[in-house]
Amino acid sequence: MKCKLCRKDKPLKKSHIIPEFLYSKLYDEKHRFHEIHIDAKKKNRLPQKGVREHLLCGECEQYFSKFERYASLVLNSGFELTVKTIDGILNFEGVEYTQFKLFSLSILWRASISSLDFFSEVNLGSHEEVIRKLLISGEAGKEQDYPFLLSPILHENEIQEALIVKPTLSAIDNNEAYRFVYGGIAWVFVISENKVPDIVVQASISKAGILKMIPWQMTKMGFIIGMAEDAIRNGKL
Repeated sequence: MKCKLCRKDKPLKKSHIIPEFLYSKLYDEKHRFHEIHIDAKKKNRLPQKGVREHLLCGECEQYFSKFERYASLVLNSGFELTVKTIDGILNFEGVEYTQFKLFSLSILWRASISSLDFFSEVNLGSHEEVIRKLLISGEAGKEQDYPFLLSPILHENEIQEALIVKPTLSAIDNNEAYRFVYGGIAWVFVISENKVPDIVVQASISKAGILKMIPWQMTKMGFIIGMAEDAIRNGKL
């Protein structure tokens, strides 16, 4: 089978779409997490590993792992960053643009190539190959290429880390936007055939090493509240 990244015929590993370190807050004492299906016909489960699929060869898995290690340090305070709050927006200074952006795009790309139902709404079309070439080249592109917005999810002033939600398709200023939730953060990737609005680019990571985050109250996140209400109606919560 061909590796989806390098396109070489090699044995494939069972690859995580969302890296394993982002599941850590979900596990109980038996290393299980609650997988809740909104669909009344599907049973809730207690998996012991995050969703995986045969996608990448061992070499490409290792290649992605270096970006994942770096991102885990950024997201879990593994090294000191300067944090400034400006007009309610958190500005993390000292984040390496290429590594963090390639980490972020790798998840978006893996979700698009996945055949798993959990990622069924993510379909990048022609952008899939463009992002694959960015990933394999080690170049993260320009700031306006596939910007993403990050919003820590707050409830009673606590970040809700024990939450992973099925990605959904939305829109920002007439551009497609894919919404993911993992690591206590809502990630919104903007996909455009045209020029992305400057305000979106400015709210994303910059080559100057500034990563911006806009805290968001969970009670105001309609798509999460809607999913919870559907699950309750179907007797899943």
